[in-house]
Amino acid sequence: MLSKMSFVNISKNNSKPIILFGSGNIALKTIRKLRRENISFIVDNSSNLQETTYDGFEVKSPSAITNDYFVVICSTAISDIAGQLESIGLHADKDFVLSPILNDLLAISELEELNKVIYFTSGTVPKEEKNAGGGLYRCHVKGLDVTLECLYSGSCYGMIERKNEIIFVDTDKGIFSYCRDQKVVERIGGLPHGSRAHGISFNEFNNKYYVSCSNADQVLELNCNFEVTRKFKLSNKYELNKQAMHHCNDNLALGNSLYVSMFSSSGNWKHDCFDGCIAEFDISTGERMTNIYSNLYMPHNVQFFNGSLHILDSLPGHLRFGNFSIQGTFPAFTRGLSYSAGLYYIGQSKNRNHSKVMGLSNNISIDCGIIVFNPELKVSRFLQFPFTIGEIHSILTFEK
Repeated sequence: MLSKMSFVNISKNNSKPIILFGSGNIALKTIRKLRRENISFIVDNSSNLQETTYDGFEVKSPSAITNDYFVVICSTAISDIAGQLESIGLHADKDFVLSPILNDLLAISELEELNKVIYFTSGTVPKEEKNAGGGLYRCHVKGLDVTLECLYSGSCYGMIERKNEIIFVDTDKGIFSYCRDQKVVERIGGLPHGSRAHGISFNEFNNKYYVSCSNADQVLELNCNFEVTRKFKLSNKYELNKQAMHHCNDNLALGNSLYVSMFSSSGNWKHDCFDGCIAEFDISTGERMTNIYSNLYMPHNVQFFNGSLHILDSLPGHLRFGNFSIQGTFPAFTRGLSYSAGLYYIGQSKNRNHSKVMGLSNNISIDCGIIVFNPELKVSRFLQFPFTIGEIHSILTFEK
């Protein structure tokens, strides 16, 4: 895959004479940005253009390209030309680059040529049909080909990677492990009956797991044998009301802090008060401290990427990071978040609360899938999944 390049980098980091590949408007704009004396000639695959001139430069056949030159691609046929250059022994970014005029197209090409393995969980009711209902799924993306495989059937929510294993929560049956090398799913831990476990995280600081239990208004701390060692209560409302009031769903254990996302900080979401937040707990004392961010509408997937806390403001469909500013907005119920190589992978679940979004969005999607999102150029690609899956809760991405 070609890297994004600037004209300054092309001029500074290259001592060879330059060839432009492609004779057209992109080449003309590129010529204006480079020193003409550094450009030797132009090549083009069209035999009709060969042995002509373009803006004063001779147009030749690609057979004129040798290692003595540095090639700048000036055509929208990026993949085909890159493959053509590699077939004659040239290397991307070293011997040839894309004209910076085409950087926007490079982002599109990156999304179209995606080569990833994506794991995701779905918490819907498990079904016997192929690729339907809740479970742990694997999605292979190679270019425009997308294949889907259900690895485990169950009502699955939180998921993390640890030591080449995927640890995930089946809210009905406990904590499970999937070994990517051996392709084995096994139950490795139990959970309290009726707790309705959702998100899971692992803290390298103290070697403990943390599981959010929405039906108990608490986060459980578990040791590496998956035995409960402590309980972090969101408030005393559970004891007073004999029912869960906050709907905590996901959590992130980072150092001495435990960050918990919930539908209602005050515990009034069942009274139609969706004062969603990310609450911080002191892990050493178990004390709930201040909310680090509030005014969220059904938030999920508090994560930490590139030195920044992230959250999905699920109902309005916002991805928030960088002091929790809105970095992207998506049309479905936004839940499930991963990051890899400059791209975000964001789950889109069938929006069952579309009436609540009226006035917040003019396009309320009922689709299920994953959006691959470039946060710099604000472009995305949608991976459509069957309606029979319906919901996505957690996402992990790996190189193919």
